[in-house]
Amino acid sequence: MLTRIRLTLKQHRFETIAISIVCLGLTAAALIEAYRLNSLNVPLSCLQSYQGGYIDPSQAPISPAQAHCNELAKSFFDTKGSLDMNLVQLLLLFAPLLAGIVFGAPLVAREIEQGTAPLSWALSGSRRRWLLGKVLTGVLLLAPLMLAVGLAANVLEGALNPGLNPNASFSNYLGRGVIDVFWVLAAFAGTFALGTILGRTMPAVVLALVVCFFVRAAWDAGMTHFVLRPFAVEQVQQDQQQQGYVVYGPGGGSADMYVYYKSFIDGKEVTDAQVNDWYQQNMVCVPMSTPTPTPSASTSPADSSSPGASATPDNSKMGDIGIACQGPAFDPSHMPQQVLYVIPGSWYWQTVALESGLLLLGSLFCGAIAFVWVDRRRPY
Repeated sequence: MLTRIRLTLKQHRFETIAISIVCLGLTAAALIEAYRLNSLNVPLSCLQSYQGGYIDPSQAPISPAQAHCNELAKSFFDTKGSLDMNLVQLLLLFAPLLAGIVFGAPLVAREIEQGTAPLSWALSGSRRRWLLGKVLTGVLLLAPLMLAVGLAANVLEGALNPGLNPNASFSNYLGRGVIDVFWVLAAFAGTFALGTILGRTMPAVVLALVVCFFVRAAWDAGMTHFVLRPFAVEQVQQDQQQQGYVVYGPGGGSADMYVYYKSFIDGKEVTDAQVNDWYQQNMVCVPMSTPTPTPSASTSPADSSSPGASATPDNSKMGDIGIACQGPAFDPSHMPQQVLYVIPGSWYWQTVALESGLLLLGSLFCGAIAFVWVDRRRPY
């Protein structure tokens, strides 16, 4: 088996070298970006109080300490939104799928295309034994590399959202950590299964790209709507010191995974249409104006303050400054209430284990198809 593994790596040395360089380079890039953010040493309080440079004119002038705090926060968010940071995050997101496709597509299809498959099957004694050696080679190559990428992505996520614990937060959780290993195994298994069935490398690559990216795009919605929905609980603001995470970090990340919400009026569950009807029936909104008097030559200040003067401002000289809403809607006991149902951040590892298990089952299913089909595969 070791000989088969070495031979497979030699046959696919271009893919092996390319994937190794990209994964190790991406790991280093993620760690460097995390170091850049951490080296700014921005206090968490500065990130929480930063308002994006907006200064309320009604407030007192900011102190030098607050101005310095704002500068630190601005440098943090500028670094976070930089082009290189976004590029690294994008590559981290798609690296498992691309690595699995690149190594899986030619694994079987190349030998069929080149006409060497019959000789390899004869020398191996069994087509399934031959395929098993190739599959083990891919697993041993991809799993450690993608684990390194996932752990580096975890470090970067902690730097991007310093108010959140990466191991108790669902912020970008599908593109970091140990779940990356199962993404790459699923993409790898699905792609070499397509290569076994089609017997051609390029069609397997194209079809695998379509299928893998469709699955990746629909995975989050599918999990929240069908798998995780029965487990969702009402969102509760957790104490950061006791629980090790907060619901929302200053960087915009969320510890809890939003699943769905319910609306209530006076304790009774209602639909969104009923909530809209309630607001239309109970809210009275009118333009809010301020008087802008224009004194004339025939009117003196003394005349305007005389007992006979009217206290009602001239509506023709009013300036609209906004909308004022009045009515029962401002009674907190009767206003519509919205309750969020989430998967708490404290369930992070259980959720990751569940989703990783589903990906592993998908990998085994695709692999089983390939092992059944290879015995029926024509050698051309």
